[in-house]
Amino acid sequence: MHLTRCKDQKHATLDEFYGEVAASREPVTRKDGEVMLDWIARLRALPDGKHVYGLTSHYRLCLLSQDIYTSPWFVIISALDERNFYIEYLMPEHESPWPHAYVRGEARSADDAVRMVVTAMEKSGGWS
Repeated sequence: MHLTRCKDQKHATLDEFYGEVAASREPVTRKDGEVMLDWIARLRALPDGKHVYGLTSHYRLCLLSQDIYTSPWFVIISALDERNFYIEYLMPEHESPWPHAYVRGEARSADDAVRMVVTAMEKSGGWS
């Protein structure tokens, strides 16, 4: 997967942003940064040719299908530590019970979290 930071947040790459988070003196914040760096590496290692643009919102990583901040946030990922991952995806309009509805799930391992992100990308329809 080709995962890069959205051009509208050009002050740092995704790796630099989460590297700064991982360098925090606050243990919880530091762990979040470390886990997100690992997650980004795992997503990039997927044998998938999709171009995905990352937009950070606080410490969450929002996955976009277009390189512009106004693109829908099709998938939102966050982590507390290596056992607490949260994945959300924007439901397609034709399936959504109301505008901009999201499905949210939790994973307890990085492998499960990556699988959930792949499923979320498919289910959102953002990369069809």
